[in-house]
Amino acid sequence: MESIATGAALNTRLETQAVLYPTLRQLVRLLPWDHKRVMGYLQEEAKSNPFVVENNGASDWSRSRETLLADTLPDWYTPLDPGLSLQDHLYGQISALSLSERQRETLLYLTQWLSNAGYLEATAQTWASGSPWSPGELEAVVPLLQSLDPPGIGARSLQECLLLQLKDRPQSLPALLVRDYLEELADCTGSSLEAKQSREALRQKLRERCAQRNACGGSLTSLWQSQVTPNLGEDALVGAIRQIQALEPRPARNFGESDAPIVTPDLKAELLSSAFWQVSLIYEVEQRFCLNQEAIGLLTKQDRRTPDTQRLESLLQNAQSLLTALKQWQENILKVGQFLVERQQTFFSSRDRLDLVPTPQQLVAQAVGLSNATVSRIVRGRYLPICEQPSRIVPLNSLCVPVRVGGRTPQQVQQLLVQLIQEESSIAPYSDEKLAQLLRIRFGLPIARRTVAKYRKLAGLKPAHNRK
Repeated sequence: MESIATGAALNTRLETQAVLYPTLRQLVRLLPWDHKRVMGYLQEEAKSNPFVVENNGASDWSRSRETLLADTLPDWYTPLDPGLSLQDHLYGQISALSLSERQRETLLYLTQWLSNAGYLEATAQTWASGSPWSPGELEAVVPLLQSLDPPGIGARSLQECLLLQLKDRPQSLPALLVRDYLEELADCTGSSLEAKQSREALRQKLRERCAQRNACGGSLTSLWQSQVTPNLGEDALVGAIRQIQALEPRPARNFGESDAPIVTPDLKAELLSSAFWQVSLIYEVEQRFCLNQEAIGLLTKQDRRTPDTQRLESLLQNAQSLLTALKQWQENILKVGQFLVERQQTFFSSRDRLDLVPTPQQLVAQAVGLSNATVSRIVRGRYLPICEQPSRIVPLNSLCVPVRVGGRTPQQVQQLLVQLIQEESSIAPYSDEKLAQLLRIRFGLPIARRTVAKYRKLAGLKPAHNRK
């Protein structure tokens, strides 16, 4: 009896592994991919597997506001000078400007906050944190940074980036459209019937605006009068849109040793009326694909002993495992995103990295019931747009703040050092050993002198003998 029971248990285990393994294998493949890549993979699979069918009744996933500027790298694209970095390009221009030494140092420091796309990230308060400059000083040199080449560098939003490139013609129709109708323009591109209707609606808005100004006795510039008239034509509007599309939405893409990555977010964070940040999927890929019930019905009527039927059954199993993995991919991404956003509510409201709560990936894995490897695959290379004014985007793994010294984040340790050094006497500044003692006494932070020196350097603070 024992041998019979053992044999049954072994058979059950082997059968379970055979069913689960293909799904896990598909899930591991899908986890690092964004929704566009997953969509493309499923579409290719649907071409070769009759049991995977795309639901064409769903809304067109490809219609996105990103298409306004065609923010993709063409096949022929290569950096103009792979050996020249953006920092080198900017440093050469900054050194030629007629500035005081402090202004030049401030401007050089500010370039460190440029993203790979050439945008200024975070806020002036965040820039100033742990630095010898005040937020006001850093804000004052932003126009200097934005005056440099490439055009649009140092912008804090897409709209500001485009307007910087149109600053030599501020009253032109393209500048007007970017300034006041950027959202509407996203629906006006292309030759579809919907795009033509959107352009006609936009032309009507422009005509009404022109008529209102004339009725109120408002003075229009000659350029306005020549481009925005009651008879503004379709060709004029299309021409203006094409001029906007010819602008560079990411000024820094031509610099560096590799192509600037194109970010395709899968999640977004939005502020609810109750001052609570909530995360949701940008696009639900799972709704676009399902099993082909008609093909399954035909398969059940076939003779299972034939090779063709066995091959079709294998394709059905692959389709089932793929769609199960797709559902788990979507659920796992949302689950991790929801946990991180709920845990970092204070940071989302303040925008201050010092408010990030220590959240190592192991903690995330335990909280959502996933493995550390799965969480790592989800947060690595994935970004989270924060829907606010101005909008911003943060790497998802930046919300997984590791715990360093005494349960504090690296930014918090640096801020404590800044606080202590601001309180010290200029005659007798604190040594690293003294700072370590003060951190232990005042903040209960057990830390070694060597660790103090490390975080002091990261915060841009000079050693004691240079602070006299």
